[in-house]
Amino acid sequence: MKIRKASSADKENISRLHIASIRELCAKHYTREQLNAWTRILTPSVYDQALKEKIFLVAYDSQQDLLGLGILDAGNAEISAVYIHPDAAGKGIGSNLLNELEKIARNSNLFKITVHSTLNAKGFYMAHGYAEQELTFHNLPDGSKLECIRMNKDLLKDAG
Repeated sequence: MKIRKASSADKENISRLHIASIRELCAKHYTREQLNAWTRILTPSVYDQALKEKIFLVAYDSQQDLLGLGILDAGNAEISAVYIHPDAAGKGIGSNLLNELEKIARNSNLFKITVHSTLNAKGFYMAHGYAEQELTFHNLPDGSKLECIRMNKDLLKDAG
């Protein structure tokens, strides 16, 4: 597995990976209606802004197949996304992406980072030193709300 910066050429594969990840890994924590509203908006063009304005990484294998994605919004000191293809879950890919995003954040002089975790990913972030702050909601364009957990991490503690 390797990690690189995402490009516009990746958008179709990013969209497929993101949808598969949500549909399979989030299914026990959100309703079918929420999953449908969430994934309906994930067309390839939805990633254009993130590719331009954020640090957008992808993990891939030796066949160049995408295994995961991670997004850092340095301007807001926030990890915007870490999603793993369901077939690659539990193999350390999410940890590698998160560690790389945190390293970039530290190199950008960010020493506290926030994530709005999906309910299913709370344990993942806690295992990586994030502390639960509060319950929040992510508002989707159709008016649906997704329950999330705002979590923070002090990157100075792990900088050593």
